[in-house]
Amino acid sequence: MEITIFIEKMKNLLPDTYRIEEELVKEFYPSPPGINSLCSSIGWAIAENFESIEDIHGVFDLIESGMRDGDHDLKDAIATGLIEAIISQTDHHPGTWEKIVPHLGPLSAAYAIDWIKFTETGQM
Repeated sequence: MEITIFIEKMKNLLPDTYRIEEELVKEFYPSPPGINSLCSSIGWAIAENFESIEDIHGVFDLIESGMRDGDHDLKDAIATGLIEAIISQTDHHPGTWEKIVPHLGPLSAAYAIDWIKFTETGQM
């Protein structure tokens, strides 16, 4: 899976992605925003709005698909941008991480566990 396909699919599942992308385009102008910045902002939005996301299974299926089938750049952006942002943001929303964990696919969960152990955040 390519980055552009991942982002377009995420826009369909998480409409906030349009707003996030627009804000980053303005912030980084005249350069385009990096994919890690975009994925990080998407991760924050997922954690902040977890309870109100209509197709939460679709969102996490797409994340897992990107981790499994993405090119190197996409896998890196999902792991170091999106997943790390979800972990970081759930520190501010007690109980949210426990609700997110069951939705993580095996690759996403493995990365999250490794990151949490590395940073000793105490999650999971």
